[in-house]
Amino acid sequence: MSIYYLCFFIAIIHLIATLSYGVRIAGARTGKVAFCLSLFNILVLVSRTSNTLLTPALSKRVESSLETAAEALKHEFHLLILSASVATLLGAALIPMFQRYVTSVVGAFDRFPSLPRMVKYALSGPGLKALGDSWTLPTRRNFSYLAARHRLPWNIFAMNVIGSALLATGVLSSLYAGVYAPDLRMTTGQLSAVVNFFGTIMLFAFVDPYLSYVTDGAAKGAEEGASRLRAAVFGMAGSRLLGTVLAHFLMIPGAQMIAWIARIIPA
Repeated sequence: MSIYYLCFFIAIIHLIATLSYGVRIAGARTGKVAFCLSLFNILVLVSRTSNTLLTPALSKRVESSLETAAEALKHEFHLLILSASVATLLGAALIPMFQRYVTSVVGAFDRFPSLPRMVKYALSGPGLKALGDSWTLPTRRNFSYLAARHRLPWNIFAMNVIGSALLATGVLSSLYAGVYAPDLRMTTGQLSAVVNFFGTIMLFAFVDPYLSYVTDGAAKGAEEGASRLRAAVFGMAGSRLLGTVLAHFLMIPGAQMIAWIARIIPA
């Protein structure tokens, strides 16, 4: 499979994950917080588990490049991470538009109280018209939310950076570890689940609960709560972008560490 197809697939995964932050704003605006959180969890689950679909194709590239083009393989893996960064940046820019679109689609759920019918509406003529009407780009006001006098959760943002970096590089580092331990390629490949586990736990246990708390505060209708939610959402998108950038620096050291762990695991 061409590396560009893989880059496109990874870009879609990270685009969906970044846009999903906008669902929380839609939940606060519509008052349907629980319903929007269920949509958020669906989008996040898809994005965080879709990396497993890439593993067979990436494993094949490692097998064919292990002895002849290890340096080219490293370049391709960095290209994959770069596509994740670009998609995350694009997703952050589209959050204002996406949350408006989700708000209109969620509003239609009262008329179509069924998720399949709501999806059908979203893809219909009226739904696509709503998408066009929602088109907008971030304005200076969006960035002013971060400058507002909120107690921004920098520790949560830091956890989001680390968790996003682990998920972005987990599979890639474990597969590239086969370059350092070619006789233990199966073991290094299986260790990607451990890396992804820590990244997922960090996001689900620390980051997502905070966003849920802020979303509930915004749903009460207070202007300060809405401003705080928007600041948190854009902070999460920015920290996610930093996480994908950090993944570039973690990939090779992570591969070396995984290879070392694979060697010391008792037989």
